[in-house]
Amino acid sequence: MSSQQLVDYVREQLKHESKLSVICERVFERCLAPSSGGEGCDNMTMILVQLKKPVTSAASVEDKPLSSNPSSEKDKSSAKAK
Repeated sequence: MSSQQLVDYVREQLKHESKLSVICERVFERCLAPSSGGEGCDNMTMILVQLKKPVTSAASVEDKPLSSNPSSEKDKSSAKAK
């Protein structure tokens, strides 16, 4: 199974199954070799991560300072005012 085939398969499975562990089991069942000694007989590990949808907040990104040091932002704005 190619990387793209795996992506397509997992996306299809996510339409019908919410438990990621079940989807991982299905991928393994599909990829395991039918008999020992061939491809798919080695140990297999899969990490499937599902990101949460972003939470919308009342404050926009533009309202927040980009700097991690808010005092430096104040110093810049007071310097401009002088």
